[in-house]
Amino acid sequence: MPLAALRRGDVALVTGLAEAAAEHGVAADGAVLLARLRDLGFIAGARCEVIARMWLGGDPLVVRIGGSTFALRRAEAAAVHVQRLEERLRPSAALEPKGASAASA
Repeated sequence: MPLAALRRGDVALVTGLAEAAAEHGVAADGAVLLARLRDLGFIAGARCEVIARMWLGGDPLVVRIGGSTFALRRAEAAAVHVQRLEERLRPSAALEPKGASAASA
């Protein structure tokens, strides 16, 4: 399934990249997009989390991968294939600073 299909709070493993850019209207060369996504850490086996979806159409998506957070256009996220994991983030936990939940407990 494409990363673009996930909802806020979903956690997934990256299974690969596909050249979906052209069919989703991304003007950039597909090979350049795939290289950029790999450079950002979207490689097979990487764990990613959808932190937020902006605006009315859900574009862009805010995605955390590794220790970094990125905003991806929906068309860019469509090139990332993932497998959804059963765990989900608490929506409020995604926006809390690290250690904040331990301090409030």
